[in-house]
Amino acid sequence: MPPDAYELVKKALKGDYILSHYPSFHDSMLESFDIISLAGKISIHYYKDGTLQIEGNENNPSYHRIVRKVNGLISKKDYL
Repeated sequence: MPPDAYELVKKALKGDYILSHYPSFHDSMLESFDIISLAGKISIHYYKDGTLQIEGNENNPSYHRIVRKVNGLISKKDYL
């Protein structure tokens, strides 16, 4: 995903959640942040190659809401 689409996703998530940024652990990573919900933590990683990774417990309803929101904001076919 291009940087402008990532910024759109990040802005949308900021509207619904508190984002906790932390330093990236890998040279290939541009940015990382966590979203803390009552059911656990969801981690978001954005890589230099445009990959967006969302990690979380699949039993966490917030994880599913975030994935649906991101899917609604972007379309994979737009970035192939």
